Amino acid sequence: MLRDLSPIQLGGSLYIPATHKNVQKVCNEDRFPSLRSCIIDTEDAISEDELEEALINIQAMLKEYTPSSLSVFIRPRNPYILQRLLELEKIEHIDGFSLPKFSTEVMHEYADILTRHDNAFYIMPVLESRDLFSPSKLEEIRSFLLESNLHVLTLRLGGEDMMQYLGLKRRCEDNIYRLVAPAQVIATVLNTFKPFGFNITATVFNCIDHPDRYMENVHEDLRQGLIGKTIIHPEQIEPINEAYKVSHTEYDMALKMFDTQSKAIIVHKGQMGEKFAHTTWAKVILERYRYYGLKRED
Repeated sequence: MLRDLSPIQLGGSLYIPATHKNVQKVCNEDRFPSLRSCIIDTEDAISEDELEEALINIQAMLKEYTPSSLSVFIRPRNPYILQRLLELEKIEHIDGFSLPKFSTEVMHEYADILTRHDNAFYIMPVLESRDLFSPSKLEEIRSFLLESNLHVLTLRLGGEDMMQYLGLKRRCEDNIYRLVAPAQVIATVLNTFKPFGFNITATVFNCIDHPDRYMENVHEDLRQGLIGKTIIHPEQIEPINEAYKVSHTEYDMALKMFDTQSKAIIVHKGQMGEKFAHTTWAKVILERYRYYGLKRED
């Protein structure tokens, strides 16, 4: 049975190779108390000849798994591996699946498999195929998801695959939103999906020992309207939780948006807000407050 989850509460989702010796400890113990979600990966993080070992490792984890506040997802390598995962004992205890290379070519197959298994999982389609570069393909995916009965928690944006198609590799000092082609792709994804109610997670920051750059990246994600992020190291957990806290000004303004005594136009600390135009923003701010709290004022 699906539990009530918001994409905002996922925060940074730690990717764990399905063959990793600590899958059990990360997903079934309080190893990282501030971690809010994890994704066990059977795709890019492991090789083809490691798949059987990966499935055995996941099954061992599931046999000991007790659902907790940590949201647990598995990333199948392809529809065939999704089918095999759904046959594992206690698979119904996880929250769902992150579906890689989600495209017009495979979306129906993924949906058919999930429907045959009672569609009792959240899904996080990963937009990282060549469809990223075709607005019409993205619109086709959007229409399919809107018309399906799939439980779409969020869409994940695959930055590394996007860069691969463009023949690029982002340096630690690069801001992806200032690289012309990637920025245009991200903008198209946002414009295609967000007005229709989909949450979009931000691309991974693949440098571990650049904490200041990482925080700049997370703050820029939020400015661009992307919430949630793939993380690749435990040191990236706490900074994103801190960044997702809301300022007192944001919180006060968001509350005023839902105050029936407030006028349609609100001015708070020199900034104007419109109830008609900014209630969606206000809902996100209040959800961030619910899960992460307020920033400390200096």
